[in-house]
Amino acid sequence: MSTEVLARRASTELEVPAGVTASGEIKRIYISNLDFETNEEELKQFLQDFNVLTVLIPSQTIRGFRNNSVKPLGIGYADFATVGDAQKAIELLNGQKLHDRALKIKMYVPLTAKRKERRSSKKHTNPTQSAAEEQPLDTEATEATEANTTAPLPTHGSKSIQEPVASDTLYCAYLPSNVTDVELREFFADYDPQDIYVYRSSVSKHRIHLYRRFTAALVTLGAPDSLENAITQLSKQKLMGKKITLRPARLSKIQEVKKAAAKKHELEQVQNRKKSIAEASDAIVENQELETRETEGSS
Repeated sequence: MSTEVLARRASTELEVPAGVTASGEIKRIYISNLDFETNEEELKQFLQDFNVLTVLIPSQTIRGFRNNSVKPLGIGYADFATVGDAQKAIELLNGQKLHDRALKIKMYVPLTAKRKERRSSKKHTNPTQSAAEEQPLDTEATEATEANTTAPLPTHGSKSIQEPVASDTLYCAYLPSNVTDVELREFFADYDPQDIYVYRSSVSKHRIHLYRRFTAALVTLGAPDSLENAITQLSKQKLMGKKITLRPARLSKIQEVKKAAAKKHELEQVQNRKKSIAEASDAIVENQELETRETEGSS
């Protein structure tokens, strides 16, 4: 996906936050007063003349009694190639309108929160388990650019557990939002694509209720021993103008998506049966009314 997540891991050698150079110069801008309907593609298009690299529009999940809904916060962030590009974007675009709303743009100011030291507890705490609790929630998206062969699970005790991955199915992340299995089959045409599942997922961080929805897919390849070759060759290409992330799919993710697809199919069948019954009932009523009119006319 060409619009990447801004929350990249900072280099442990430089120890500087994302959007900040080693010398402390800020290359990120903060945008407010965004229309709630504005998406990341539109915002990136709005900033394209200033060498914008990545954009992010945070959102929150509103939990209701029956269902949940995702609502943007009306703010955004953008990273640029240079500090000069970021400053020029502020100078020329601050106050300009996007979706009939005047944007307020300024340089991003990193938050430097002081970490409070916790008092030592009398209870014995497993250090490995404590470290696992500090990690982000385990999702396919947050680890999409990491190891290609196995995906780590939270550790227990001193031994780590490696979750198995499929040998013939790819996990495709950060796809264009309007992609269908037709475009995916064409993209993977050289690798004999079989089953394709396209779905919407979300990324969140532990203790931070910010969610970013994105489109992903599971693609099963029919060509033998083609998984690694497909990852190597197709990772260099763009799908519908976007760079996407490819990696072997977790077996648990495949099972989860297939289960959801089967449930959706079952629901559609129930709805179709109800529709057929309703149509048949309407036809019976029409026939009865027609027979009644014919009987009355003959008498």
